[in-house]
Amino acid sequence: MTLPVTSLTESEINPEFMVKAFFGPHHPLFSLCAIHVKDAKDGHGEMSMPFLDMLADHRGALHRGMMVTLLDTCCGLSIFSALKSMEPIATIDLRVDFLAEIPPATGLTAVVDYVGRTDTSAFITGQAFADGHAKPIATVTGSFAIGTMGPSFDQNLSEPKA
Repeated sequence: MTLPVTSLTESEINPEFMVKAFFGPHHPLFSLCAIHVKDAKDGHGEMSMPFLDMLADHRGALHRGMMVTLLDTCCGLSIFSALKSMEPIATIDLRVDFLAEIPPATGLTAVVDYVGRTDTSAFITGQAFADGHAKPIATVTGSFAIGTMGPSFDQNLSEPKA
């Protein structure tokens, strides 16, 4: 079965448009976590999440699960920007290696790059950084199914209102 795929135009491949197309304007994850897209182009994605007390662990640092969520979300963004399409994808395998603890009261940035694809899968690699730190605190590698039967993200596509 072939699913309809919407190709993005150059004007649509920008961080703000990718967020709206990927999650819709009122996605609860973006609202809850205050996720910000810093960059999304040519298979490269960068997203940040500020420190929020309500998402902190017992040490006063963002919970590691929030870092994994940020990384997984950024993986999808980098794949969409590489494919220049919003066809449905799904995480097959996501490996996160924790190199250091998340510092207390510190936000995070995820940086993910698309590595390549087969007919049915896309592959990524990336890192997470604590704000103000040059060394990564985690690495991520993963594979994602392309053209899954899930909802198409192009249902949220519409030209941004001026």
